Amino acid sequence: MGLGSIYLLFGAAFGFIWALGILLSPASFGERVRIFFLLSFSSIWLLGGVSFFAGWTSHYTILYGFHLPFALGIAPVLYLHFQITLLGLPVSKTEAFFHFSTSMFCILLFLPFWTLGEEFRQEILKQMGQPRGYSSVLAFMQISPKIAILSYFLPVLWSYRSYIFRAEKNENEERARRMFLLYLILITFVISWGLVGTLLKRIDFVRESIFSLPALLVIGFLLSHREQNWLGFVGKSLREVRYKKSRLKGMDENQIKTKLEALMKKEKMYADEDLTLSQLADELKITNHQLSEFLNHRLSMKFSDYINFWRVEEAKILLLEDPDRSILAISESVGFNSKSAFNEAFKKFSDTTPSEFRKTAIKYKLSIKF
Repeated sequence: MGLGSIYLLFGAAFGFIWALGILLSPASFGERVRIFFLLSFSSIWLLGGVSFFAGWTSHYTILYGFHLPFALGIAPVLYLHFQITLLGLPVSKTEAFFHFSTSMFCILLFLPFWTLGEEFRQEILKQMGQPRGYSSVLAFMQISPKIAILSYFLPVLWSYRSYIFRAEKNENEERARRMFLLYLILITFVISWGLVGTLLKRIDFVRESIFSLPALLVIGFLLSHREQNWLGFVGKSLREVRYKKSRLKGMDENQIKTKLEALMKKEKMYADEDLTLSQLADELKITNHQLSEFLNHRLSMKFSDYINFWRVEEAKILLLEDPDRSILAISESVGFNSKSAFNEAFKKFSDTTPSEFRKTAIKYKLSIKF
């Protein structure tokens, strides 16, 4: 194994270790999971580069393309993270499934290659020099992750160009914006460079692009520690841009708030664990985007946080009114589908756990009696 392969292997190991560290961070569960998968998929992509440059695929043909379904998952995870964390928009399971369909399609394409035996794989790899038929499809899949990332990145950059080039009054926000912009430019350039190299059959371009990926991981790690709140600043600014042309213009926002609170207090819609933004918007007779803007921009809460807030408030009442009822039963009755999600939300809005809240409240009641 050459120095180049060792360097890429270091990058993959660094990405995996960082991913595991993210799982232990204080961020929300969803944010931790998304970043974990983003870093893990990037590391597996790097392992694909190691297998190519180290010649592993020549000796172990079944390794060819193993990294591609994961590499194709990078762009969807980035998109989901951008939508949920930075813009505060909910993403349905159906929409998420659609974005990952390219990864599943890739697996289906490679199934014959992986399952039809060594002789078949050797024949397909021999045809890669002058690809035709099935081999041409597999050859194209090698560049599909780069195309996917650029297809997601470039429209986003264009949509938010007014944010990217504007000046910030706050020095911290301005620094975060510059860091964010620089990192996006670096990623876009590296991916584009590799794509151009593949199309022009310039192996040196491809090599330079692949070898830049570990450096991007390290830079991302350093930036995340230097500017720990950069995503907070960036998300706030992006939401401002998104809502610049308000969809709520001409609408009675006080009336929306009143109706929304009535649906929570009287109808207790939050108790439905499958409640979606769409269903709530239909009840209010407004669009998904209007409700999303109202929650994010007017109440400064994501849809999930707003619903969980009401669930926690109801849970507090039940914890005190029925001290013999289990915490799990209470969490399910207010709409949570797991005890861990309930505990996380309860601590977020109450700075304590459900069991600690119940114990403290009972002790307080006893102290009043005496």
